[in-house]
This record gives sequence, C-alpha cells and structure tokens, in this order.
Amino acid sequence: MSPPAPLITASLVQGPVAIETLSWPEGAGAECVFVGRTRAETHPEFGRLVRLRYEAYEPMAQRVLRTIAEEEAARSGCLAVRAAHAQGDVGLGEASVVIQVAAAHRGEAFDACRRVIDRVKVEAPVWKREVWERGETFVEGRLVTKGEA
Repeated sequence: MSPPAPLITASLVQGPVAIETLSWPEGAGAECVFVGRTRAETHPEFGRLVRLRYEAYEPMAQRVLRTIAEEEAARSGCLAVRAAHAQGDVGLGEASVVIQVAAAHRGEAFDACRRVIDRVKVEAPVWKREVWERGETFVEGRLVTKGEA
C-alpha cells in the first residue's frame, strides 16, 4: 500500500498572511515554518518605509505555488506543505509570505521549507512595490539560470 498523498495548500491572500494550524498528517514528527515579514528600513532619498504592496498574476501564481509545494513534498518525502503569499498592502511587522512544512523528521522539514521559500522568491509571478514616506520604488525580480535556485 502506498503512502497517502501529501497535503498541499497554495494560496494568495489579500493583505497579510498568517500561520495556520495544519491538519496534522499521521507520521509527521516535525514542522518547519518560515514567515517573511516587512522590516523597517530607510531609503536615502525617500525616507522611512511605510508598507509593501504586492501584485500577482493570480492564475499563474497559484499554479507556481502549488507546483513548487508538490515538487518539494515529493523530493523530500514531506507529508504536508503550505505556501501562502500576500497580495495588496503589508505593513511593517506583518507577514507577506508563510511556508509551513510537515515531515517525519526535522531535517527533511528544514530542507524542504528552505527550498520552497527560495523557489517562491525566484519563480512566483509576484511583484513588490516599496511605499516610502516620500515616494515608491519597485523591486525587480532576479533571473536565475537552470540549476541555480
């Protein structure tokens, strides 16, 4: 009998995202959580950061988040992977991305969690605008070559 398929959740959320209680899979002994939050920064020309504003190409972003979660679950033998990314405004201290991974052991959970967030940052069609006291800047995505991520 083959093991059950991993629980995969991938979503775009309006505004800040939050950690959720996973439907705990049987056999999971470890959960690793990454939360990416807006940090206070100061731009030399535009002053203090007020908030971040995220835009996404929704149909593709949903597909990419799900594909990343499925591939990393299969690669690491994870029992659950959740990837949630914010759209719209995210204030200082609020979360723009949450990755949760459940696995049998901590090593797999840590490794998969890191790979998921690293891939989301590079592959997901989500764009970030920084809103400062006296202006806005757009954060360009980074192109990578195959195998680099």
